[in-house]
Amino acid sequence: MKRTSAALLATALAVPILLTGCSGDTTSDASRSSAATSSPVSTAAPSATSASPSPAETATPAAAQRKTDPDIPAAARVHNPKGGLAFTRYFIERWNVAWSQPRAGILAPLCHPSSETCAVYEKTSARLVKQGRRLDGAPFTITAIKVLDDNNARRLEVLAVLKQEPRNEVNRAGKIYRTQKAKTLPARFVLLDDGRGWALSYIDFLG
Repeated sequence: MKRTSAALLATALAVPILLTGCSGDTTSDASRSSAATSSPVSTAAPSATSASPSPAETATPAAAQRKTDPDIPAAARVHNPKGGLAFTRYFIERWNVAWSQPRAGILAPLCHPSSETCAVYEKTSARLVKQGRRLDGAPFTITAIKVLDDNNARRLEVLAVLKQEPRNEVNRAGKIYRTQKAKTLPARFVLLDDGRGWALSYIDFLG
């Protein structure tokens, strides 16, 4: 399995119609479509089976002050593999809300402060809110989910197979700006216990 950077994967795989337009550039939709379907760029990185979190993944003063989502289900607060699965399901549910309603600021309370993945996805949510646009339906459906690695008490890896649904990015009048095609996205979610419950560190899309 290849591990690529969260930001590159987010742009090339996660939901390209949203993330190719989040930087405020003036590239044409045709150019965006071409870029969205290109292969992600691989970068060297630690093994996916690393036994312990990196220094950036451990509990920090910033993590101790992290605001948490008060609506996290009780099952997703439990510090065990079942709790991690429930947390991952909840994160994906909120991710769907963040881009289809849209709503900014609802993913950050579920994320580790160092998470580049969440920073990119939050930027997309903020762009959609600012531009008065949204996806015309939930972007993801979970088709399978299981624990990959629970050998470290403070780090859990979850595999979620996501169906990227065919959706359009539209404004309030229904004008279509970009179209997202259906595809299957196996994704490795890395969760950390930062002292305030589970928090998302990053997502690897596997292919």
